[in-house]
Amino acid sequence: MPKKKQTHSLKQFQGSSSTSHKANAGQDGSPTASVNERLEDLRKAESLEAAQKKRDLAELVSQRSVPPELRGILGFQESAPPKAKLGIRVRDRDRMRTPGPAPPRSWLYSSASTSTFTARGGNRKGRKAVLVASERNRPDQPLRFARMVGTDGAPPGLQHLTLKRLAEQWDLFDEEDFPALIEIPLRLRLRLLSYLGCYGPIIDAVALRALTQGDEPLTQLDLGGLASHGPLTLRKLIRAFEPERLAATTVAEGGNILDSWDAEKPLEAALAWQPSISRFASLTHLCLSHPPPTAPWRDLLSLAKHVPQLTHLSLAYWPRPTLTPHLATVTVSSQHSPDVRAGGSHYYSGLDQDFTEPASLLRQLSGNLLCLQWLDLEGCAEWVPALATLAAAAPLSLAEEAEQSQGDSWADVKPTVMTIFTDTWRNVTYINCAQGWLPSSAGVEGLGASVDRDIKSGIIGHLLKHEVFPDTVTHDMYEVEKRKARIWAEQEQRLFVAGRRINSIRRARSCRPVVMDFGWSQKAV
Repeated sequence: MPKKKQTHSLKQFQGSSSTSHKANAGQDGSPTASVNERLEDLRKAESLEAAQKKRDLAELVSQRSVPPELRGILGFQESAPPKAKLGIRVRDRDRMRTPGPAPPRSWLYSSASTSTFTARGGNRKGRKAVLVASERNRPDQPLRFARMVGTDGAPPGLQHLTLKRLAEQWDLFDEEDFPALIEIPLRLRLRLLSYLGCYGPIIDAVALRALTQGDEPLTQLDLGGLASHGPLTLRKLIRAFEPERLAATTVAEGGNILDSWDAEKPLEAALAWQPSISRFASLTHLCLSHPPPTAPWRDLLSLAKHVPQLTHLSLAYWPRPTLTPHLATVTVSSQHSPDVRAGGSHYYSGLDQDFTEPASLLRQLSGNLLCLQWLDLEGCAEWVPALATLAAAAPLSLAEEAEQSQGDSWADVKPTVMTIFTDTWRNVTYINCAQGWLPSSAGVEGLGASVDRDIKSGIIGHLLKHEVFPDTVTHDMYEVEKRKARIWAEQEQRLFVAGRRINSIRRARSCRPVVMDFGWSQKAV
């Protein structure tokens, strides 16, 4: 039989859901809340949280900020850092680096050309350094020149630490700060110059003028490690040593113009002229040690003309005297004549012991410094024998000239070479010709009999006196030390020969012998 078709009416489903919820609510016994009531409760909760946030923000704004230095003294709690915002992703730096291999370590170090800024605003322009500090030729210790001359013998103390810190932080000084340096005594500013050469960066002529300004007489100037480095060239020093040209202030009587162009100036205008006097007119001690390898001797000769009153001069570690350092390997060729050297010294002048050009330049230097008494040539052992070249033959006396004029043959003629140590540098009594380094005890003990006895015994006694005992070295290192000691001894013998030749001429002319300082011994050889 066919099934009967069932028809469902819509009335059976109306209100079924609400009635079931009501039944469930009635069974739990809890009060029911409509949708509007629940929305009202949510609005109240949000308003309470917003009001609390507003109160917290108002308290933070009303609090006065306190510097970190005073916060610890007053006992205030440090403000908590702001909370990190939700949803912000922090990326790893390693994943954000530049693709490719890792950069070298030298690139990661802070270079000397990075910009420095002052504590005022941090908007100072960066200074570009010319030379890396590690590659710059500078003294091993500050006040080297003052200790050698004998003007400073105080042990290091608080002043040493202060000046060293100032020299290391010299980049923080700006030209706007230079006028304030006049408040520092001149002796401390001059000591600061020596510390800048040892610990600080290179300076320019403006900084030098700021450190030497004042009315006090300036007798000593230590520019070791600063002169000829970067912007402080020898030409800038020449300009600083020149007398200041002061303009004449003419005083017109009542503002009247003179009737004629050839009329005489009034007496007041003539008296208003001020003579030009250099700030370094009384300078007697000058240190130009530790220059770069390209220091020009031409500028040094020009500088010596402006300071003829010098009595103490330091040229330690200066290069070989030459006017053409870049023409050592250049020759001028011609079809009808042999090749000629373009410069005064060739590439092998040091090996050939050719001191023609150095002797000529030293003769010019001695003519500009007639008052010199003390000369520092440490580290210049390569060309110190050029001083003895000038003393190879002394000028003839009156009796020798009369005897030479009566001679019949040209063979009796003697050379008449003017020596600087009996004429222009007659007052020189001290020359420091140390090589700047000493060999080890093991190397000196391995020297043969070919070395001068005085040199070998003297250096061994010096090493034993200063408790420099031989170390236990391997066979290979022993050969290296012996080779270094042999090179040192050969150069020391040349210095001894030069000193003996100089003093033999001075003794023959009844002059006081020169004390030669070899670094381990001081004596008039």
